[in-house]
Amino acid sequence: MRQWTTGVCIVCSRFGNMVHGMTVNSFTSVSLDPPIVAITLANQTRTANLVQKSGRFSVSILAKNQKSLAEKFSGKVIEGPGRFDNVSTVLLPNEIPGIAESLSLLACEVIQVIPLKNSSIYLGKVLYSEVIHQSLEPLVYQNREYKTL
Repeated sequence: MRQWTTGVCIVCSRFGNMVHGMTVNSFTSVSLDPPIVAITLANQTRTANLVQKSGRFSVSILAKNQKSLAEKFSGKVIEGPGRFDNVSTVLLPNEIPGIAESLSLLACEVIQVIPLKNSSIYLGKVLYSEVIHQSLEPLVYQNREYKTL
């Protein structure tokens, strides 16, 4: 699967005062009408725990100039005590942060969970979407490297 080229996004969730986010490349559109997306999260992650508890998540689709954010939210780069330190965010309608200056932002509500052995697939109904930078190129990932088109 390393040869499959995909886009890169950051999925965030909030439950109470706990907020977390992580870089994912397992994100896809499932349906346009109604708008439904799918994400896959490892079961033992903080983000998956918050999505499970809250039933909500955001998706920030990253631009090519956001590679450092992708690395920070993947856990490869440790900067300070929290992933959101020094990161510009916007609060989406579901009260979950999205990454500012992304290509686009989505706010989603979980409508179905498909549990797997080590991860779960979350189907989310898109409640809100916004294109921020239509003219920028996306950040993509292939063979364990970030690339651009």
